[in-house]
Amino acid sequence: MPRWLAHALVVVGWLLTPVLAWGASRFGVWLGALIAVGFKSPVAMLAVAIGCAFAAGLTTLWVWVRFMRRLPHRLSHHMAALPADDAGAVPDSR
Repeated sequence: MPRWLAHALVVVGWLLTPVLAWGASRFGVWLGALIAVGFKSPVAMLAVAIGCAFAAGLTTLWVWVRFMRRLPHRLSHHMAALPADDAGAVPDSR
């Protein structure tokens, strides 16, 4: 894998973070609304929906950031090696 592709994957991954958190919170609000249908109080319904959205968004962010912090190390095994820079080497005087 070329180095530029590995760097691009890391950048795109970090740029996807807010989209992923937004999608997870939307899923959490939908799930919370399904759970809250059985409640009679509108305040309780709203609290359950907001709580589920918060929990889903926060959990997704936690997992994603942990994954993205380890991504460069995982990609480094697939990257091409850097060319050796022998131009600045000092010759052996022996």
